[in-house]
Amino acid sequence: MTIRLSQWLCALLTVMLPGTVLLGQSSAPSVPAPGPVRLAQLVEANIVAVHAYQLLLAQKQANTDAVCWPVDDWKAQDLEALVAHQTSLLKAPMDAKRWALGAPSPFDPKIDLQPLLDARFVMPANLPVNVFADYLHSQVPQFRREEIRSIANLYQTVLEVERDGDRLQDLYSFYIALELPVYIGQMGLPGKDTDLLTTGIALAGRECVSPVGLSAAEWQIAGRKVWNWGEKNLHIRDAQVLADELLTEPDVRTLLPKMKAVEPERVAVIGHSFTMDLHWASPSAFVPIVTAMFAKENPAVEFRQFQAGGLTSTRALKNFYADALAWRPNVVLLVLANRTDQDLSALRTMGEGFKSAGARVVMFDDVHDPDSGDRQMRSREADVAQEAGIEVVKVSPILAASPDRSHFLCLDHIHMTEPYHRLMAKEWLSTILNISQTSKAN
Repeated sequence: MTIRLSQWLCALLTVMLPGTVLLGQSSAPSVPAPGPVRLAQLVEANIVAVHAYQLLLAQKQANTDAVCWPVDDWKAQDLEALVAHQTSLLKAPMDAKRWALGAPSPFDPKIDLQPLLDARFVMPANLPVNVFADYLHSQVPQFRREEIRSIANLYQTVLEVERDGDRLQDLYSFYIALELPVYIGQMGLPGKDTDLLTTGIALAGRECVSPVGLSAAEWQIAGRKVWNWGEKNLHIRDAQVLADELLTEPDVRTLLPKMKAVEPERVAVIGHSFTMDLHWASPSAFVPIVTAMFAKENPAVEFRQFQAGGLTSTRALKNFYADALAWRPNVVLLVLANRTDQDLSALRTMGEGFKSAGARVVMFDDVHDPDSGDRQMRSREADVAQEAGIEVVKVSPILAASPDRSHFLCLDHIHMTEPYHRLMAKEWLSTILNISQTSKAN
């Protein structure tokens, strides 16, 4: 066997096959020719890194498959080093792309790429990432291996539910820069919830026991997340797209003169995940949608969000109130969970504080948050709001009367889908215009 042939086979095996080489035992790497093989290496390196992270999870659990997850074979510090290599690898996607295509680039594969490829985990066919990749290949065999496995890597990552907001988003940025597919819609596959459940049913039970949820419903949610995040990151459906669509609807078009007439002002939103763009359940949320509408029609109205998932009034008072108050907003919207007396006290403190500073403070009577479903607490919340001078906007009758109400809840039965956020965007817009002393009825 010639040296050149040996090097070619080594490069091919690095991409195509799992191995058993331990950290620190790699030989001098060969560099494949620019093109698909380099792209495949970048994808496989990320699959290895996510597997390393999930091995760390498996080390904390007792019921995983020892073949798929040989937890005793790896030290935590070695796995953490692989995760750190991925963090560094994902920081410069355009440099990685230029290297993959053979263009001049400062990207050095020896620094972060090769250590991940050299880890060479044993990754059996029934590992979840491989099960999904095989299934996807059976559906769209015309796509190249790295194109299929880039999406499989996103599924692999999102099955661990705590990584939506960080590592998953880094991977989207990386693969979009590499011009690799990031959701199955780019491959011509359907993406309705029923379609994703069909896929989940086909996958469930084929995987080894793992440190992530693998029921049909959990595969379905993973599919919805990957699809929605894909469309959002590619700007196929995001806050701006929804804003543009709403601005063409007749009931919003009648408000355009009033939007344009609003004097310059600052609008602060302190809210939980229902107000946040960084969520998978919908292309965007009602707050960033309206922000995008004003950015297009009247940029003199400035918005600033203070946000966190599951945000209560107590946490909002501690983490955001001082900064929001210092920003000197003219208008403040509070979308917060209140479960305890401490929360109600915090709500009162913020309402009175913003009012004393000259701001108008508003909240909705019910945003359909399942964590705020206690009627007695909502009644007490309304009393505190009235005493603190907070204006309570009644949207619950409008939400209840919506013909789309049955489609509001997303698959996790907590968060809301696009129809809800479109309707709430109109109500938030109307609220802003009323606050600006412009009547919706005129």
